[in-house]
Amino acid sequence: MRKEQEQCPYCNGQGYFQLLLGGTENCPGCEGSGAHSEEMSAAAGNR
Repeated sequence: MRKEQEQCPYCNGQGYFQLLLGGTENCPGCEGSGAHSEEMSAAAGNR
């Protein structure tokens, strides 16, 4: 049985990206939550 939410594959569950010039930006794949669910991946595929 799979968990409902797993780590986001884009930010590795951190919820953000470290920018090269400093600072951070929320991950667009999980909207900063760090979690990945089947619903989010399906919605991302329909863009």
